[in-house]
Amino acid sequence: MSPDPERRPPRRFAGRSVSIAIILSLIIPGLGHLYIGRYGRALIWFIGGLVIGIILDQQGSLTPGTLIVLGVLGALAAIDCLVMLRFFQQDKRQ
Repeated sequence: MSPDPERRPPRRFAGRSVSIAIILSLIIPGLGHLYIGRYGRALIWFIGGLVIGIILDQQGSLTPGTLIVLGVLGALAAIDCLVMLRFFQQDKRQ
């Protein structure tokens, strides 16, 4: 019986560093997902961050509030990336 395609890790997942994926997600939301091979999620996080940044930056200058929101978004992307990595590592052990 083959595993559910939604739960199967991508082929590029093996051997990826957790800390690199988290750092990449903190720099640019979605970049860590791209690193671990989750291309759909990477696109969603990147476009979401871009749209939120454009909406919040209506005055043409980055305000502290905008930077805080984008920082929180990066942290959430990093957490999601960590959860994806841990989920697939745990799933492989079973």
